Parts: sequence; structure tokens; C-alpha cells
Amino acid sequence: MQQVIFCVLYAICASCLAYAASNASTPTVKTLNGTYTGRYLPGWDQDVFLGIPYAQPPVGPLRFRWPRSINTSFSEVRDASNYGYSCYQYGSKFNLSEDCLTLNVIRPTGHGNEKLPVLVWIYGGGLYAGSTADPQYNLSGIVRNSQGTNTPVIAVSMNYRLGMWGFLQSPQILAEGSSNAGLLDQRLALRWIQENIAAFGGDPTRVTVWGESAGAQSIALHLHSYGGRNDDLFHAAILESGGPVGAFLAPLAHYNAPVENLTRTTGCWTASDKLACLRSLPSEQLFAAQTSQVWNPIVDGDFLEAYPSASMDEGNFIKVPLITGANSDEGVSFSVRGLDNATAIFNSLMYWRSYALSPPSIRNLLKLYQNDPANQPPYGRLGDETYPKYGLEWRRSAAIGGDLVMIAQRRKMAEYYTRAGKSVWSYRFDTPLWNQTEPISVPHFVNVVFSFQNISGALGPLPQYQSYKDLSNDIGRAYVNFVVTGDPNGRNNSTSGLPNWPKYALDSPKNMVLNSNSSFVEADTWRKEGIAFINSISRELLS
Repeated sequence: MQQVIFCVLYAICASCLAYAASNASTPTVKTLNGTYTGRYLPGWDQDVFLGIPYAQPPVGPLRFRWPRSINTSFSEVRDASNYGYSCYQYGSKFNLSEDCLTLNVIRPTGHGNEKLPVLVWIYGGGLYAGSTADPQYNLSGIVRNSQGTNTPVIAVSMNYRLGMWGFLQSPQILAEGSSNAGLLDQRLALRWIQENIAAFGGDPTRVTVWGESAGAQSIALHLHSYGGRNDDLFHAAILESGGPVGAFLAPLAHYNAPVENLTRTTGCWTASDKLACLRSLPSEQLFAAQTSQVWNPIVDGDFLEAYPSASMDEGNFIKVPLITGANSDEGVSFSVRGLDNATAIFNSLMYWRSYALSPPSIRNLLKLYQNDPANQPPYGRLGDETYPKYGLEWRRSAAIGGDLVMIAQRRKMAEYYTRAGKSVWSYRFDTPLWNQTEPISVPHFVNVVFSFQNISGALGPLPQYQSYKDLSNDIGRAYVNFVVTGDPNGRNNSTSGLPNWPKYALDSPKNMVLNSNSSFVEADTWRKEGIAFINSISRELLS
């Protein structure tokens, strides 16, 4: 059953089943710990190795701890032809288990003895959801894009612990060095790639990390980890709709009540060692104990020595080339509806006091973000309409919310990395989904299907939406160019259907606007005063 599901996701069910009858072309790779056999996908001319463990199972006494490297080897040949378990999360249809720290490698067939550039995907989902088994994150599409232009790359994706399992925060957890375990999972996976990717035909000196939303946030936190110490785990980054500022990195005390609720619910409140008690519980009991609490990273003094906003100002970050961007209407996903006046917006923004956003700062935001959609570009497909049914000042709220959470930090990352002498290419994604209902906009996440090369057919029926498919291919081409040459324009200064993508420059900042009607380059100066103010108070945002 698993084999059939896998094949359907890759749209080559018949080919997969035919392959199952013959082991003649089974790909094999010898890692440091032992040998794995993968699966050949004839419809894609690719080898896939799935569900490879990169850490010891984080179960029993290792639950909630920082991940441990696999310190044993095996002599038998192990199967790596199916996805491993997905990490515990709520509302998921994946096969879940604590034993979920696995990764997947997708390579073009026939390149096992080469040194191909490597693209590593880190999924988003708010650090409480996500899986490499999600068909939306099928990496065969972008690998196929690289094959089509004879610039092949290897792609890797990883699972990491989510929610409470990856980000339980307590004084005991902090004292033993296990805070931010989910981020440390990612780091260990990157270490595994450094040690093993050459066996697959990859070049460990040319690794690009790529993530969206919480995946991009994770990458940005890695860029600001250990005081900016560069351990050469990756050499370039692509950040879609996420960065280090705007993330909720609350102090440890914020989690006192949630930890108490958890230990009371599970019967561990009266235990002399509450953490040991939690580790002794059956995973099913722990999973059932909590469904709504949000757990996030903290500044732990080790992985994160300081808030990223402070690290950026002090220059303590890893300096690598970047592609960074956000969607035109991120605020549609990060704003409150039903707001009819400035007072209502002020009261809704008081939520940000959890992030230490002060009332004077809120008042300044309201001065800088007037209720004038026609003069507050870019609004993508929303134009200058007000949509009263969502609140007379919903568009104003959406502009503030989107800039606070996503767009301001995109601009700040571009500016700081440019100032540090690194090459940066910035974009604004401006294409709605083909079947989106009113209000037609470009909110959070809608770009992902384009980045992954239309693997699910979600870009819309052809030929009506051929321009969507073309844009998807152009984005993939630009990403592959960046992975291979360090420049999205490639060696020939062209990204297929895209115009030349200029580097970000402080004296003349530019974005590539990714639009299915016709992509173009714009000045990155819209909402200049409001975004500059948000970035000036970024240390208020506990991020």
C-alpha cells in the first residue's frame, strides 16, 4: 500500500509497479552507518532514498532532548524506498510516530559519482505541523527542472520535531541544553548531509538551504545561531515568507503556565522530577494531553545567544548569499477582520504586547498606515477595494499585520545582508491561486505550489493557465541557477521567462515581481516609512 501511495504522488503509478517486479536497477548508497537501497523512478529518471534516519530515535529518555547522532553501524542492506514516519502533530493524516527523525534524498539518475550542488528543503507549518511526506513538498519537480537544462542538482528534505515534542520549554529543559530541540534536529540533519551527501553524488561545499514560512524562519534562526558562528553547514539560502524578526521568541517565564497545565493533565505535577515523569509516559498519553498550546523557540544562551534583532544590529550573523521574498498580501493571512476604525485596530494590536509592542508604537503605526488602500501599494490583486464585509479598515489592518509578521523583515534581511557585502536577490510574489474566491489576493503560502513545479496540478487546468505553469518553471529555473551558479540569472544572465533579476542595492533597492501576466522589476520602496519604523522597533518584538 505504501508503495502504491508513493507512486501515485509521483504520478507514475504504473511505472513504479512495473519497477517493483525487477530489482535490476535498484540504486544503492553506502553511508557512514551502513548501506541503503532506494528506488528508481523511470518516469523521472531519478533515484530516491526515503526515510533514512539521521539521529537516534528521540524516545524514552531521549524525548525532548537535543538530538543524538547515530553512533552505531549495520552490516545488512536496509531499505530506503518509502517515507518514514512523520513527527507528532495535530489534525494530520500522516503516519505519526516519535521515531520520525528521517530525511530523503532525490538525485538524477546517473550522477552518483559526481559532485552535484545540493538543495535542502525545510518545511513550514508554524513549527507545529508539516512533513516531508506531504505531496505538496515533492522534490522531484525541481530536480526534474534541473535535469531539463543539464544543470542537475540533488535535493534533500528532513523531518524535525514539532510543537511540544520539539519546543517544550522549562527550566529543566533549559538546564540540560535541550531547548529548541526541533531546531537542533534540523542542524543535526544538516550535519548528516555534510558527512554523507558525497556518497549520493552531492557536493557538501555547495549546499543551499530553502524554506517557507516557519521553514524560512528556521533557516533565519540558524543564520543567527551561536553568535553568528559559521560551521559551514550550508553556503547559501532561499527564504520564502519568513525570517528571524517577527517570530514569537518569548522568555522562558511565558511557558510556566503551559508546563504546569501539561504536568497536571498527565499526572506529573507532583513528581519529584517532572521532566523524567513526562519522558516515562506512553507517547499516546502525552499526545492526547495537549492540542492547543503553541510552543516556540526561546533565546537559550546557546543556540540563540541573543534575540535575532539584536544579533542583526551587532553584525552577529552568518553571511551567505540570499534569495528572500514575501507575497503581496501576506496580511490577508496575518490580520484581524471586522475592524471598522482606528480604535478597533489599536485594540487588536494590543495583542502584540505579548511581544512587548508598546502603545506608543501602535499609535505611530496608525499614523504611518492610513486607511487609504489606493495609495498604499502593493496590494496585488486586491487593488483599492475596501471589502466592508471584512471591516471598514480591514485593508489597513492587513497592511500593518503583513508588514509586522513578514514583509518588513524581508526588507531588513535584504538590507543587512547587502550591507554585509553578500549578494541578495529579493522578490515579491504576486500571483493568486487560479481557483481563489473573493477577495482575490496573494496571501501567505500560495507561492509554494509554484516553487515546487506544479507537482499536484494545483496551478490550474491547461491551456487556460499555461502562464501559471510557465511562471512555476521560471521560478524553479531561477532557484536551480542560484543553487548551481550562486546567481538566479545563471551563467547566461537569463532566467528563462523572467527578466534580468538585479541584485539588491541599498541606493536603489529592487524586487523581482513574480507575476503570471508578466514578471517585472520594481523599486522596493513602497510603504517605506511604515516598514522602516517597524524595523526600527524590531527589538520590541521579542524576536
